[in-house]
Amino acid sequence: MRKVVLICGLIALIIGCLSWFYQNKEEKFVNPLFYKQLAPFAVGSRETYLTPTSMKYSNSIIHTENDKHEAGWTVVPCELLENEENYIVLKCEDIYWRGKGERYDIYKYQLDRCFFTDKNGKCTSLYVKEYYYDKYPSAICGQSTYAVELD
Repeated sequence: MRKVVLICGLIALIIGCLSWFYQNKEEKFVNPLFYKQLAPFAVGSRETYLTPTSMKYSNSIIHTENDKHEAGWTVVPCELLENEENYIVLKCEDIYWRGKGERYDIYKYQLDRCFFTDKNGKCTSLYVKEYYYDKYPSAICGQSTYAVELD
């Protein structure tokens, strides 16, 4: 009887340690391009930076090359739902929601075709499509376009 209790206790300890380890393991994007600045094209879109746990965007809707971001930045907590080479899906808290309970927005960032090439014809930046959903993968509620520089 003592052996059974000891074995069960040992198994529970191992499972607890493994779940703690995997829970605290830092997630990383499969494609490091998603960490880079997303430069907006659409009116109302903002310069944006993504991490697996947040979305940071400029409070200024006007983006210039030497923008000092005097209006500051907004950081929204997110959860990484999908993490692929060509796209990511983030579930982000709706920080402007004033109703009861929590509300989330779903964003899919999809790498697209070449945006700009150098004089040798080499692609130097890509379009990035942002798709907005109330519930993923239901119908798209909105879309924006960004560019991301390649190394």
